[in-house]
Amino acid sequence: MNGQSSYSQTFSDGTIATFEGSRAFEKKTQDGMTGVGISGGRTAGEIDVGEKLTGTFSKAVIFSTITVGLLFDGPEYNDVQEVAKFLVNFSDGGSDTYYLTATGIHTASWTGPGGASSVLSLGSGAVNGGTGAWQLTDPFGTRAVTSIEFGAAPGVAKHSCHHCNNQTDYTLVSLAVTAVPEAHSSGMVFAGLSIMGALALRRRRS
Repeated sequence: MNGQSSYSQTFSDGTIATFEGSRAFEKKTQDGMTGVGISGGRTAGEIDVGEKLTGTFSKAVIFSTITVGLLFDGPEYNDVQEVAKFLVNFSDGGSDTYYLTATGIHTASWTGPGGASSVLSLGSGAVNGGTGAWQLTDPFGTRAVTSIEFGAAPGVAKHSCHHCNNQTDYTLVSLAVTAVPEAHSSGMVFAGLSIMGALALRRRRS
């Protein structure tokens, strides 16, 4: 789906998942991990500050995991403590903004109401030549989500690091959600390396 800015799929329970980019999608593979970002911009194939990738669900879903890649703590690639930003709309009518910040080689902070049950560093963590991959488990607790916008915020150390000039870019590697209230009957996985090698949702047995 490189070159396309919208993708949707309907599942057997009738849930329609639609993903749209601020520009066309572009996949990016580094150190064996493939994710999805936005084409063009400062860093092609990643979600930069000012870019967004939005997922909308026709029926409310609960997020089990979110995995992002190439989110570094610095000074890799002139990045420093990069910050992934998540704007979430909930089925109860509320909305909140969450931030995932790479704070060290194998540490990251997750801020927002409720908080994730765990933030796990994957692979070799945020190190030069590594994946810089992070997996969030139960990122929004049990709150049902109707849409989510993946964006980026400037690195938190932008004023104290004179040689760090690339303020946050990352890839969306995967997310796993279950439909509500029939959580036992519908499992979905979004993966950056599926469906024409770029953007995908596929059924997963629960």
